[in-house]
Amino acid sequence: MNSSMRKGLVGFAGVLALGAGALFGAELVEKILVRVNDRLITNSEFDRRVVAASHAPNASTDQSLIKKEVLQDMIKEKLLEERAKEMGVSSTDEEIETAVERVKRQYNLATDQEFDAALASSNMTREDLKRQMRQTIILQKVIGRDVTSKLDISEDMLRLEYERQKEKLYRVPEQARVSEIVIRFPPADAAARERAVARMEEARAKLAAGTPFAELAKEYSEGNARDRGGDQGSVSKGELLPALDAAVFGEPAQEYPPPALQPRSVHLFRVTDRKPAGYRPFADVSEDLKKRIGENLYERRFGEYVEKLRRDAYVKIYDPVLAKLDEKKS
Repeated sequence: MNSSMRKGLVGFAGVLALGAGALFGAELVEKILVRVNDRLITNSEFDRRVVAASHAPNASTDQSLIKKEVLQDMIKEKLLEERAKEMGVSSTDEEIETAVERVKRQYNLATDQEFDAALASSNMTREDLKRQMRQTIILQKVIGRDVTSKLDISEDMLRLEYERQKEKLYRVPEQARVSEIVIRFPPADAAARERAVARMEEARAKLAAGTPFAELAKEYSEGNARDRGGDQGSVSKGELLPALDAAVFGEPAQEYPPPALQPRSVHLFRVTDRKPAGYRPFADVSEDLKKRIGENLYERRFGEYVEKLRRDAYVKIYDPVLAKLDEKKS
């Protein structure tokens, strides 16, 4: 990027100014903490942002860390504002109004009274919000032109990421279509357990004699799928309790594996259409891959972009404590 951002010290406007002598008294002008080219970060501006960050959801309790992050964010914003000025980027009133309406919908603020009350609770007015929206839109346009529009994600990059991540993200476990007959019994009643096992053996004998499994399920099963002939649909390995999973996905594959006895029930399965473990096809996950790569690539490219803006700019931190925080790398 051909940056014309200025280096060197731009004349430092007075931090202290005296009023009109004894008549008006001495007055301390707003303390300046940071200069970014011609743009200033003042003490009150910085303090407001620190307070807001401290009250954000999941905010850190480390004030030094909060101040460091706020400082770096504000410097980034000033750099992007300078870049926007170079590029002649602006926002329209229509864009701002659209953004404001989006905020109202997001927070379910149906009336102007609700909207104004919500803003007042944050010590803001509509004009304050519009100023924020204007800045946000302008910065988004700068980032869109200088960063997002230049993210090139090729199919080769996607396929490479697919091979790297498919075991972690896209593995499909072994699957089978399963039907079930389940007979229940009280856990502490040995006689009831024996009767349940005997009843299951009776069902198995009829199955061996040629009675369809679905008919037997409707006659014998006490499970939820009884009226469907015991049909449980497609089941993935690992979904069932370990003993039941072992029965369904045991080796060698069997259409009618031996009954599985549980503390409160006995189960007989019909297992068909077993499919080996594999991976979701590349075509099915390419959009997800593009999103994942795009997010990571954006973070890296945006970081590099801001670093270059800062190298090409004049940034001076006047507060020694903040200067030391800025020197500490994340």
